Formats: sequence, structure tokens, C-alpha cells
Amino acid sequence: MSEISTIYIANHSHTDIGYTDYQSVCFRQHAEYVGQALDLIEATADRPDESRYRWTVEVTGPMIRYLRGAGNEEVDRFRHWQREGAIDIAAMQYNLTPGLTPEQMHRSLYPVRVLREEFGLTVETAMQDDVNGMSWLFADLLPAIGVDFLTLAVNQVRGRAPKPFPGAFWWEGPAGGRLLAWNGFHYLFGRSQAKLGDWRFVDENLPRYVQDLEAREDWPYDFLYCESTHPVRVDNGPPDPRMADFVHRWNEEGRGPKMAFTTPRLFGRAFRDQWGDSLPTWRGDWTDWWSDGVGSSSYETGVNRGTHELAASAEMLGAWLRAEGVDGWDTDRARQIYEHMTLYDEHTWGAFSSVEAPAALWSRSQWSHKSHYAYDAAMETHDVLARVARGLAETRATPGPEGMFNLGDLETERAYPEPESRELMVVNTLPWERDVLVEVPERRAGGAPVGMLETFFPRGVPWGFPPETEFQRVRAKVPAFGYAFVGLDDELDAGDLRAEGHVIENEHYRVELDPATGTVSSWLDKALGHDFAGEQHGWRIGEYVYETLTGGADRSALFVMDFAHDDFGTWPEDPPFQRETATQVEVGPARIQSGRASIEVKVQAPGVSGATCTFSLDAHTKELAVDWLLDKVHHADPESVYIAFPFNLDGAEFRVDLNGVPCTPNDDQLPGTARDWFPIRRWADVSDGERGVTVVPLDAPLVQLGGITTGKAAADLEPEGPAIVSWALNNHWMVNFQPSQGGQIPQRYRLTTHAGACDAAVAGRFAAGAATPPVILRDYLRTGDPTGALLQVEGDLGVEVGIKPAEDGDGAILRLRNVTPAAVTVPLRFLAAVPTSANVASPLEEDGDPLTVTDGAVSVPLAGSGTATVRVRF
Repeated sequence: MSEISTIYIANHSHTDIGYTDYQSVCFRQHAEYVGQALDLIEATADRPDESRYRWTVEVTGPMIRYLRGAGNEEVDRFRHWQREGAIDIAAMQYNLTPGLTPEQMHRSLYPVRVLREEFGLTVETAMQDDVNGMSWLFADLLPAIGVDFLTLAVNQVRGRAPKPFPGAFWWEGPAGGRLLAWNGFHYLFGRSQAKLGDWRFVDENLPRYVQDLEAREDWPYDFLYCESTHPVRVDNGPPDPRMADFVHRWNEEGRGPKMAFTTPRLFGRAFRDQWGDSLPTWRGDWTDWWSDGVGSSSYETGVNRGTHELAASAEMLGAWLRAEGVDGWDTDRARQIYEHMTLYDEHTWGAFSSVEAPAALWSRSQWSHKSHYAYDAAMETHDVLARVARGLAETRATPGPEGMFNLGDLETERAYPEPESRELMVVNTLPWERDVLVEVPERRAGGAPVGMLETFFPRGVPWGFPPETEFQRVRAKVPAFGYAFVGLDDELDAGDLRAEGHVIENEHYRVELDPATGTVSSWLDKALGHDFAGEQHGWRIGEYVYETLTGGADRSALFVMDFAHDDFGTWPEDPPFQRETATQVEVGPARIQSGRASIEVKVQAPGVSGATCTFSLDAHTKELAVDWLLDKVHHADPESVYIAFPFNLDGAEFRVDLNGVPCTPNDDQLPGTARDWFPIRRWADVSDGERGVTVVPLDAPLVQLGGITTGKAAADLEPEGPAIVSWALNNHWMVNFQPSQGGQIPQRYRLTTHAGACDAAVAGRFAAGAATPPVILRDYLRTGDPTGALLQVEGDLGVEVGIKPAEDGDGAILRLRNVTPAAVTVPLRFLAAVPTSANVASPLEEDGDPLTVTDGAVSVPLAGSGTATVRVRF
């Protein structure tokens, strides 16, 4: 208990790229607000210090655009008032969801370096507002770039904030980074709850908050810290001169508590000095309740997830070409791709009217722009990948003959002459050797689209009537970060495959389907001698489950939004869920085609006009593929689609990949964070200690553990059984997100089994292989070695490695992430290029200490669960 003597007020505009205005308009608005804030700062500069107006720019994304469009005089003006402590910039690029990859998280911080070096500004703090959490990796990344204070202002609508709330703690990262975190009131608390700035309401609203804090046994502080936005335009709103006048008059009248304008930087410094030594340390992911919204646009979310992986492949090939002196990499274009990927993963999914007025121009235009971010990033990535892949191929081979668009006046053989090459060039962009079955792309002979490799273009789409390409797969053994030419005429060893009735089999697994449900009734791991097929509530592996609410219940049955409530609403107990499965099932015969044994299941079910699921096993591959294609029908009332994966295990120990950090639910999460669903990057695993299963959802990031847990609002995960449930799609939100979705939506899964408990390094390698397709080029006549590699990562150390061209054009940047708790030294040996020097670098690519390079090799020390950045010059 402590008496509050000061109310600290941090003024800012909450940045929603969309929601209240069209996205492009929002960017322009936030640029205008900086000038308005500076005007207000100058107008109040002669007042007592606590009454001088202060403003914080919440995120860097719009700020960079503003500064690059402002004149030198305006930049000097900003720089001056920042030195005076009147205006500040926080370090996050946008208010981000956990949809970002580790590389996206790194790159989202690059504007910090630009602000510091290009504009001479200081960035020491970070803000994340509205969103119900923040990826754990940021607790390591932010201190590593000199950002040591974080404020979160959680919006508890359909969510929850950790307790104590408000309160503070040291947030320790996976690798031991320490970040002072303030878990604060909602960002609109100052104006909209306490009613600061409005003499009509403040006396009846502010006192109770002060009294409540003063009465708390766990409140040792003599202040109330609050963020404050515009009273009406609480999102994307301008500075409000009335607030400046209010604080000045309040203090002039001698009212208490005293009010003082502040910024997160000023507040953070003072708070750390006075209270930092007395705070607890918490470890764990700040798992975001709001991540469920990504399921409202399942197709686009799947597209963006695929782009994440392809962008990394393109960067790896771009770095290879640069290392060999062939530098055609377009840094600005790559930066734009990452910006658009991240703007899709940013927390604003659409207009505030998206559910109430889905047909309105206002709602449709915002969704068009939001979805455009995903589509634009995807198409630009494909073009960049095609360019660098062909660039690498042309250093080792000669392109085949180009065809002639056939108007019907040429014989096919003349229009498309047979290429001399009978090989594929298969490129592996992952840091370990891969032995994979790859599909032979169709011949296009230089025809459209140039901006997409044949391997990624759908089969059967004619362009100028090329000769039909026979469906074929070949096996490719490709070195790490390398390529191999593979013969099209090589015999494919598929002797382990069996297919009969409702059974498919390879050397690792025997899978049997139940003809009544079209689901897996038996999944035998031959080496372990264990049948992993389980059942929960009658659901089996791969089962489609459709959920609605009974009795005409609406979204208030899921959450009652009430802004008069301190946490803005309540979670109703026991929502009236109704769950249904397929009403009609047609199980096709098992068959073998070009190295794959498969069974196709067609279903009729509620929520879809039809759907198809294909279960398949590849020759000599320890992987079960479950591929759904849903022909979804629009449904405006609350709904969900789940794909169930219950397993036959004697216990349920879960591990999940949260933004690249292997986590144990409950143990590796902050208290009060989401347990009902988990936004995974690549994989989830369940085991009983003796054996287990790893599930990789390629398209949908949301999983529920132990069973369907929607609506529990659980403080802790208490699994019902050894099940992983993919939450494929939903429309539960009442604002912002899409009210319904329709059309063809793929939901693809890759599963593997293992002995013992989960090994995160093994799970991560399996998942990366499932998510990252090899890059395949055809019709190149080899002129060099049949195989080659840029880089070899020696040993099996449980380390993920990525490589990209350096932003400044000087060499290549390697990212290393240790998914094990033990410190390691990672030996890297370059094979296709000669490194001249190497340096440890910051996450922002700033050079640090040199590393020794000996005979093309460099060793990188890496902390347990740590992340490292290294620059290599050639």
C-alpha cells in the first residue's frame, strides 16, 4: 500500500494500420501528428516542467516514412525536442502479432538503426499496445540493440493481462536477455477510463482508480502511470491541445495527485533507478490471446506463412550469388517484401465495421488492402526467388532452348524443341542434407510466368500449348545449402510402398482408414511397434470437426464486451457449442503413383459445399501427409473448423514452437497469457515420455492442446488427453477480423513419430523440411559439377542457420539460433566461396568483434537458447 502523489501521463496515438481509416490514410495521418505534436510542445515550452506537453511516437514504421518525406528543418526540429525530452520514439515497427518469423522479428527492428544513424535520434524503449502479448524472442533481441525498457498496454477484450496488473517485472529472454517490462493499463486508460482532460467527468472517475491502487497490498509505488490517446479517436488519433491545458490548470489549482507529462524513456529511466532492484524476474512467452484472429482469413494466412519460407530461400540464394561475386540482389525490394509480410502479420486485420457492415465499401476496401499485403509479398517473393535461382543455375548450366508461342500454325515439336538436358537442378536452402522426393515440374520453355518457377506453378495451366509433361517424381539427395543435378531417367526406388483397399504402407508406417469416417483407424510405427492412432470424443486422426453455437446464440456467447468493466468484458462459462463431423464419406481406393501411396477421401459436411482429404506416404520417408482442401461456404454466425489429431499415448506432455522458441506450455509462459490456443511457428509435439508425435500445420498456425479448448479462458492448460487439434479457421471476433470466409482453402499437415520425449532440434528439422520446399529448375544443361554447396554446418548441434545478403551490400549475414539449452560452438565451412573476414554482429547487422577465419572456416559461439548474427565478407 502506498499513497499516490503523481500521475504520469504518456501521450501518443495508438497505431492501427487500418481499423479507423484506410491503411494509406493512416500512414499519412501519423506523419501529420508528429508536426502537430511538435507545435503543441513548442506552445507549452514556457510552462513548468511537469505541465510541458510531451508526445511519444508509438512505432517506427510510419515514422520512417515521415522523416524521409520531411525537410531538414523539420528533422532538426524533431531532433532538438527529443534531446529536450519532449518527444520520443519507441522501437517496435508496428504492434505485432506472433505471426512473425524470427527473421521478421530481427528485420522489424532495422528502422531503429536507421533512426539512430541516418537521423541522429535516440531509441531506448519499446511499446506494444492493444495486442495481448509479445513473442518471447523480443526479450533477447531488444536488449541486444540497446532497448532496455518495454511498456505493454494490453486491451483485455477477448483476452487477459498478466497479474499483477498494472505492475512491473524483469522479463528474461530464452537466452538470458533482461528487459524491464511495465505491464500497464489499456492505452486509452488516461482519456477514456480515468477521463483525464475532461472536467465534466474526471472527478467522478479518476478517484476510484487512485483509491483502488492505494488500497492494494502489492502496490508499493507512489505514482499512477497511464497512457493517453485522443478521447474520441482513441486509435489513430491526433494530439489533443485540451489535454495540455487540462494538466496545466490541474497543477495550477494545486489539485492532487500532481500530474506530469512523460514519455516511456523518461518514465523508464526514473522507474528503473528507484524500483529496478526490487522487481521479480519472469521467464516465458507472452502468448497472445488475440492470435485467434488470424484464423478469420485462413487462406491468406496460409499464403503469408508460405511466403515466409520462400523469402528465406530467396535470401539464401542471393547470398550465395553475392559470395561468388554475382551480385544482382535488390535490397530495397527485399525490404519491401518483408514490410508487406509484416504488415499482413501486424495486428490490424480490417475495419472496425468488418462484422457489422461487411458489405460496406469501407470494410471491403480495408480488407482488400490488408489481403493485398499477403498477395503482394507472395508474388514479389516468387519473382525474386525465380531470378536468383535462375542466376545460380546459369553459373552451373546452360538454359535449354526457348519455345515459340504457338498460334496453332506450328507443330508442337517445332514450337517446343526437346531440351538436351535430362536432369533437374534441385537446390536445398536448408543447412542440412536432404533426401527427398520431388515432383518434376511441367515444361514451360521460357513461357509465362517468368516471375515464378515451374515448380511452384499449378500443373495443367496451358500457355501457348506446350507439350504435356508426364506426372513424375524423382528422388534427390542434396547437400546442405547446396544443389544437385538429378537424372529424370533415374529409376525411382519405391519398393517399400504397398496400397490395398483402405491401407497404405511404406518401410516406416502402415496406415489404415476407417471407411465409415474416412479417418485413420490405425497408424503403426513399424520400428517402435506401436499404433499411434487414437480417438477422442469419437474423433480420429485427420477428422474434420465443425463447430457452431446452438439456439441462435451470437458472439456474445463467446465474450461479452463491456467497456464499463475494468477488463472490458467477461468470458461466459460453457458456451453452447455444437460440434459436427462429416455427414457423407466416400473413401477411394488406395493407390501408388510415382513414389507415393495415397488414399483420397471425399466428404460432405456442414460448413463446406464439399471437401477432400488425401492421406499419403512417400517411399522411404518417415512422414504421414494429411492434406485437406475445403470448399468453404460463407457463414456469418460464429463458427470454427478443427482438424483433430488424437493419438494413442499413455500421457500428454506437450512442446510447441512459439516463434522459433521451443516451449513447454504453462512452464514457459507468463501467467495470464493464452492457454486456450497456441500460435505456433512450425510444429507442436505430444509425447508420453516413451514415444510421441510431431505435427506440422503448414497453413494454419493455431493449435489447441489436449482437445478442443475454445471458450475455456483457462488460466492453465489442463489437457484432456494426448491430442493436438488444429484450429483451421474461425470468425469469432466482433470487430476488425473477417466475418466469414469461403472458397477453396487448403489445410495441410505433416506428421512424424519418435521414440522418447520431444527433441526440439529433431522436431524443428522435420518441420523446416516440411515447410521449406526444395527449389527445382528443369531444362538446364549442366556444364559444371553435378553437386555443390555454399556452406557446410559441421556437426549435429541443434542449431538453425539462415543466410542473407547484408543490407549494406557488404558480404552476407548469417543468423544462428540454438534450440537447445546448452551453449555450443558452431563450426561453419564455406565451400563455394572464400571468406576473407567474419565478425559477430548485432541483430541490426552492426559489426562487433572479429571472428577467426581459417581455411574457409569460422566458428561461432552460441549461448544456450541463443541467437547470433554474423557478417561474413568474401
